[in-house]
Amino acid sequence: MRKLLGTVALVGVMMAPGSVEAQMTVGGLGAYHADLEAIGIGAYATIALPQLHENVSIAPNFIFFFPDGGDYFELNADMIYSFPVAEDAPVSPFALAGINIGRFSGPSVNIPGIGSVGGSSTRVGLNLGGGVAIPMESIRPVVGAKFELRDGSSFVLFAGVGFAVGNLVHQVAEAQS
Repeated sequence: MRKLLGTVALVGVMMAPGSVEAQMTVGGLGAYHADLEAIGIGAYATIALPQLHENVSIAPNFIFFFPDGGDYFELNADMIYSFPVAEDAPVSPFALAGINIGRFSGPSVNIPGIGSVGGSSTRVGLNLGGGVAIPMESIRPVVGAKFELRDGSSFVLFAGVGFAVGNLVHQVAEAQS
């Protein structure tokens, strides 16, 4: 488990320096986990990867859910493909796929789609989903849904608002010149 987390973090760190100059969005999000019947709050970042393809980005995020009888959080590392649309399109659809690490702490319970968990339990799975972003000047609302595939499958709805910080490094460098 630690090797997996270390590998994901290393890949993110290696790709981010070249990407941060391109475009980055950071923001907060809310979510509803259907199997836990719980709402959650979290944060995310979206980092463009023009080295791979102009429509590809990575989107790490963290969500803390509030289920009855315990605590549950998820750490996700998703790759996003934004479908090409006209520049004046009101929405920008995307597909996502990635790694999901979920941790439950609390008394032993059986959660549909996740299985029996208790005390503390960590599960690794895959994310598959999609949604739409609403391109605006400096903010970027996003809504979507994803399936989490592990021992069973779970369904999560999410919505958030991100703030564009693209070209931030370049803008700071120009301002100092």
